[in-house]
Amino acid sequence: MITGAQIRAGRALLRWRAADLANKAGIGTASVHRAEAVDAAPDMRVATLTAIGAAMEAVGVRFIPGGVLRI
Repeated sequence: MITGAQIRAGRALLRWRAADLANKAGIGTASVHRAEAVDAAPDMRVATLTAIGAAMEAVGVRFIPGGVLRI
């Protein structure tokens, strides 16, 4: 499972606003903010975290344990 810290870092690498990620993941902006509010795995639905991860991975972000790497 991806962490809030990884989501923040991935979004920063992409230079996306929270609204950009929300639109690409098909979720609300509040969900992005809630996911990023913690450093650990956010306490939210798996489907929401999967959508966030898939949106970022679709444009080149690769999540690895303990960090984010953009290829």
